[in-house]
Amino acid sequence: MPNENTRARVREIVGEMSPSGKRDVAPADLLVEDLGYDSLAVIELSLQIESAFGLSSMSQGTVPDITTVQDVEDLVVRALATPIDAA
Repeated sequence: MPNENTRARVREIVGEMSPSGKRDVAPADLLVEDLGYDSLAVIELSLQIESAFGLSSMSQGTVPDITTVQDVEDLVVRALATPIDAA
């Protein structure tokens, strides 16, 4: 899946799961302040993204660094680009 399609799908999932209600999101939107995510909602989001993209535990040690939608996009793009045996 090309990066732009991946990023668009991530934004779609983040917007659909927003605790503040389903909405369109922008890369610069803050997960907590703008979209209403709390720690449990972030875990639920990571599980949904892992499922949608066929990833295994993309959040190992990186969740504290995730503050914006673009951070989530970048994490997914990197995870998809990493060969399975290199993970």
